Amino acid sequence: MTEQHPLTDEICHAIEKDLNLEWAMDCDEYMYMRAGADWQLEQVIEWLNTTPYFFCPSVMAQLLQKAMRPTQENDNG
Repeated sequence: MTEQHPLTDEICHAIEKDLNLEWAMDCDEYMYMRAGADWQLEQVIEWLNTTPYFFCPSVMAQLLQKAMRPTQENDNG
């Protein structure tokens, strides 16, 4: 893949800085950060493709948040 990932080294470094990590992440760890972001995006796209559409964006946002951050009450695992 020749296209640059939208989660650039600079953004990864800024995230690392915001997290106040005591160690410096390297490019391999940025690769894992990018892979995690890609996986989450795939999950959201799958969810959107299998969830009935509501005209109210706030309802969709609440449903998506619930699906992506399950609690013990709604966790199927």
